[in-house]
Amino acid sequence: MLATRNKAFFLVLVATFLLVGGFGKVTQSSAAEAVIPYSTIGSNEYQFPMDFDKPINLLLSYNVWQNTTDNFGPDGEDMSILVSANKFARLFKIDGLENVGFLWEVVLGYAGIGVENGNNINGMIDPQTGIVAWIKPTENWTTALEYWLHVPLGSSELSDGAVSHTFAWLNGHKWGKFCLDWDLGYKVRGDQRKGGARAEQGSSFFGNAVLTYNHNAWFGPFLHVDYEAAGHGKDKDTGATVASYDRLQLGIGNTTKITDRLVFAYWYSRGIAGRNVARGNAVYGRFIWSF
Repeated sequence: MLATRNKAFFLVLVATFLLVGGFGKVTQSSAAEAVIPYSTIGSNEYQFPMDFDKPINLLLSYNVWQNTTDNFGPDGEDMSILVSANKFARLFKIDGLENVGFLWEVVLGYAGIGVENGNNINGMIDPQTGIVAWIKPTENWTTALEYWLHVPLGSSELSDGAVSHTFAWLNGHKWGKFCLDWDLGYKVRGDQRKGGARAEQGSSFFGNAVLTYNHNAWFGPFLHVDYEAAGHGKDKDTGATVASYDRLQLGIGNTTKITDRLVFAYWYSRGIAGRNVARGNAVYGRFIWSF
């Protein structure tokens, strides 16, 4: 059973997604201070296991610190964001579908935001729940579909104030010690209602990729690429348009297997191009425990 768990362990992963958008996002107008959806995926993220016969539990912790001091477009306030999102995931099989794996997941988290004028806020971010289903078309390729439901039950100042949905296609490839994990997704953002104000939020397309060289348990360097393009929104009370935006960032990091049940990944990412958005400048950390 331990060997099976170890394989599944590196499945790590789909968790990341807290970050599929709910991460640190206050309103679309401040989306520049949020992380790109799924930018928290680490190495081996989509290498889901297939050869397990009993449910497997995972506890994952995703942590991001972003310091915004530069912008692609109009200047905005300097801002620091610290987010810690914790996720429980359960891997399971369904009788009669032995060649399909499933994962149910739920995320709860906390965020603190510090702004230049001193009006700092902190509290619980919106919870999320989701489902993943995957197959292995070949020995070295895993492909999956994921759905997330974002529920506006976080602290009043941090909640997105909208019910949103995220759909993503996930892929993992292996060639010897090299591993490529990538995704394409679309987040459908619902109308926002906060403090008596109403707004249409622009939905967004995103894509992420991580190329890893798994040298050994302690040294697994990787390159990280993240992209997002979001449509424009609208203030439903005044009719004013909220500008669309897009952004691209690159990162570099490493994965360390501390024990058979604990894996730690860490990396730094910085924005290299964008429009109407803050430049990404973030440190990421991901812990995974299997039990």
